[in-house]
Amino acid sequence: MKNVSFLLISIFALFFISCNQDETNPEEGSNVIGSSTTDEGVVLNLTSTKEALYEGVNNVTFSLGNGQSLSEGGTWKITPVMEMTMDNGMKHMHSTPIKGFDIGSSNTTSGEGQILFVMPTVEMGAWELHIEYIVNDAVEAMWMMPIEVNAVTFETSEANYKTVIMQQLDGSEERIVLGYNFLSGEPEMGANDIEILAFKRIPAMDHMMEDMDHGHHEEGHGHDFETYEPYTQLSIKTTPWMPSMSHGSSNNVDPEETEEGVYTGVVNFSMTGDWQIQLNVKDGETEIIDEEGLSFYLEF
Repeated sequence: MKNVSFLLISIFALFFISCNQDETNPEEGSNVIGSSTTDEGVVLNLTSTKEALYEGVNNVTFSLGNGQSLSEGGTWKITPVMEMTMDNGMKHMHSTPIKGFDIGSSNTTSGEGQILFVMPTVEMGAWELHIEYIVNDAVEAMWMMPIEVNAVTFETSEANYKTVIMQQLDGSEERIVLGYNFLSGEPEMGANDIEILAFKRIPAMDHMMEDMDHGHHEEGHGHDFETYEPYTQLSIKTTPWMPSMSHGSSNNVDPEETEEGVYTGVVNFSMTGDWQIQLNVKDGETEIIDEEGLSFYLEF
């Protein structure tokens, strides 16, 4: 009888642990990065393919916890917000590009998407994710989720080595914003499928004036953030280069646009170490970035 009782207790304990593990890691290969709960007790978890969030492209999903669900037929609105306190005490807020969160979305999950954090959390500024679930133009649930975005540091420091590239376009207040993502998750020696995400950053004032011209702007409806639109029809050439060894690599494939603002190609790393991905980026005949300019850089 004692053996039977011990067996039952053991089975219950294993079941309890398994359930807890499922809540912590809802899918294999995902990590819970943050969580927030509404006043009504609806739990939202942020999961990532990596163990933390980093400056650059992050593959993430927002999902309800504890088997909860919302009304069917709603849409998700996700707004990353960086609030900075300047030296004079003034507050400054800005956002960052996002992509996706539509394929696979439902009343329990936002579906998979990408957030391209243009900067990490810093002493004078912190990130918070504002997430809404909207049904028939009304907000059914809203979460505020403070998160930590880690800086990417290198052993070698050069002004043009970047994880995220942001450069002003000639004759405009707009900027091009570029980030990269390895489809395997991490770079490795040999051929790597890579996607480059390209956005055009439009200042908040330009966007506000555009809305006012069309009669859409309303006073008092939240903060006017800059907007990020997919930057389409670019010509991008990539050249892997190893600064410490002064050599490149062969068998690379320049990225081609596979969907709006997403350019997919192959970079070949002939060995581990420090690698630049030198860029030549053109919009039509206009060269935006050349091989001597800003470049992606990584060490592995």
